[in-house]
Amino acid sequence: MPHRIPFKEGAYVIDHAYLVTPLNRSVLLTEGVLEVYKDPAGEKHLRGRAFVNNALMVALLEDEESLHLLMDLGPGFRYQIPHPILQAGKVFEPLTRSIVHFAPSQDLVPLTDPDYEKITAGLAVLRPGDGHGGDSRGG
Repeated sequence: MPHRIPFKEGAYVIDHAYLVTPLNRSVLLTEGVLEVYKDPAGEKHLRGRAFVNNALMVALLEDEESLHLLMDLGPGFRYQIPHPILQAGKVFEPLTRSIVHFAPSQDLVPLTDPDYEKITAGLAVLRPGDGHGGDSRGG
């Protein structure tokens, strides 16, 4: 199913990204990149990738399976991807990070800068060392 993609073809650095549950529990994604490309038929598609701490992602999904992804590509370019299609590694060592791939299952939802700031200020971000499988040395 085609989705409205508000970007030109290319690769975009994601400044900040979070996987978020309906209860505002979240996991930080790092070193994210968003890619917009055309398929052989000329239709635009969007996909992205970022690093995630596997143990924290598992902890996030223990109680809730519904997620959305918040992305900050800079002021004026903040979006939510409701119910993204996710594909991640299956290694669960506490300090292991791997790449999670994502793609939209529906249109991106643009967020105003104040709305994005309000949402992120209310997130309970799971961090290594706070009882979710990682330790305090990072993840």
